[in-house]
Order: sequence, then structure tokens, then C-alpha cells
Amino acid sequence: MERYLRFYIKFQGYMIGTLTLLFSVLLTIVIYEHNDVYYPMEFLYNFRFMGSTALILGLFWLVAGLSFLYAVHREVKQCMLPFALLYLFDVTLLAIRDLVMLWLDRRWYTMVFSNLPVLFVVLFVTCYLFMTLIALDRLFSSDPKPQAGDNFIRFNNGVTNPAATEDEVALVNE
Repeated sequence: MERYLRFYIKFQGYMIGTLTLLFSVLLTIVIYEHNDVYYPMEFLYNFRFMGSTALILGLFWLVAGLSFLYAVHREVKQCMLPFALLYLFDVTLLAIRDLVMLWLDRRWYTMVFSNLPVLFVVLFVTCYLFMTLIALDRLFSSDPKPQAGDNFIRFNNGVTNPAATEDEVALVNE
């Protein structure tokens, strides 16, 4: 793959990982500071944004962001999985929250999936994230980073070994 395309795809991964770390810390602090730790039972639909749940999910997002940055830097596909699974889990929590809010007849503009501008943003971000994950997966599997090795070449002063490969014999005879 061309170097500039490889750089562009990895740059997208680094930006996603960095923004995940930044927003996991900032949003967790904001949610925890401005919301109560315990909610009354009638507001349980908003459990994604409760104080202690926000701390736990913020910690999970921090770990997923670090894992994602490690995956992009070391080109390990398996380390991208926590990020994708946590994103799907978080979107599922928001969908459940919206369903319960519809059931309880809450305001539509506070919901994610019934507010059209917010829905378009969520769909765009979801497509962008998963297309980047697919591109990184393909990059890591089709064009892996060269492994560091000793790159040892044996010279045996013209003596050919019957067990030597043709490349070694060609190097010795040159």
C-alpha cells in the first residue's frame, strides 16, 4: 500500500483513539459533577448518565481508548475489539433509554434517535468509526508492519552447503 494512504488510515485511527481518551475523561468529569450519584426510581431510564454509572463507563472508555491507540501503534487487530464492542454497547444503552422515554411520554428533543439532527450525527459517526475500523483491519492484515529481526546473512567463503537455499548460494557466489 502507498505510504500516504497508510499514513492517512493510521492517522484516522490515532485521532479516534486520542479523541476517545480526551472525551472519556472530560465527559465523565462533567457528567459526574453535574448529576447526582443516586437517582429516584422514576428517572432510572437515564441510568447511562447517572453519577456512578458514568464513572464506570468513563473508565471503560478510557481503557478502550488506550487499547485502541495501542492497536493502531503496534498494528494488533485484536486490541481494536474493546473499542467496537463498547461503542455498540453505549449506542444500545442510548436506544433502550429512548424506548423507555417514548414509553413514558418524555420530550422528543431529549432523545437521541427521535431527534433527526442528532440521529444524522449518530449515524454519521457510527459509519465513520466502523469504516475506519474496517480500513485499519484490512491495513493490518494485508500490509503488516515489517517485523524487526536480526536480518542475518551468512557468508561461508565460497563453500556451498547442500542444505543452503538458492538465495544463500547466490549471495555467496556474487
